[in-house]
Amino acid sequence: MRQITLALILSTTLLAACSDSDDDSPTTPTSPAPTCTYSVSNTTFSLSGAGGTATFAVNTGSGCAWSVTNNASFVNITSGNSGSGTGTVTFAVGENPGATRTGTLTVAGQTITISQAQNDQLFGAWGGTVSKGSGCPASLPASVEWSGTFRRTSASATELQISLPAAGVINQTLPVTLNGSNLQFFVPIDTLYTFNATLSSDRRSLTGTFSGGACSGTWNGTRR
Repeated sequence: MRQITLALILSTTLLAACSDSDDDSPTTPTSPAPTCTYSVSNTTFSLSGAGGTATFAVNTGSGCAWSVTNNASFVNITSGNSGSGTGTVTFAVGENPGATRTGTLTVAGQTITISQAQNDQLFGAWGGTVSKGSGCPASLPASVEWSGTFRRTSASATELQISLPAAGVINQTLPVTLNGSNLQFFVPIDTLYTFNATLSSDRRSLTGTFSGGACSGTWNGTRR
């Protein structure tokens, strides 16, 4: 009887151990996160002043995410603002209405430098001298320095932001009529003055005349 009882106890213990072992679920191993490295196909772009588009590739491993940070106000990302794995980014710039400009994009620690030439030597910063001639009020100085910026505001419109501190004209923005190498604009001082000038062949200097009422004189300027 004792042998039968001992056998029953051992059998029950073994069954319980087997039952506990069967309940344990196997552990699924966790895959390590991918190590991501990034490169780009081109880090510098030089675009014409007329504008255009360009594309570069972002190279990385599968599952590696990236996004573009645009640090240039004149650049527009048209596709590929973000992605995962290898992809492409396309950007566009419009006509440059001023001096040469440079901006950057940043992608996963990579810096892409974008430079755009000016579309016309006229557009940008200028300075020169206005000299009065005959018939001008004595209150006007014999000559004054002027500075300003020519820029295009649309496909057919140009403007000049001009400063003539000695004549009391400070930061006026004036529409400019541009006909080839000839330009004209009007400045109100003590009366309305008409300024005409002819650009040099490289469009980096000008000479001209002005008149208003009985007053007339000459003026000149150079691209800075």
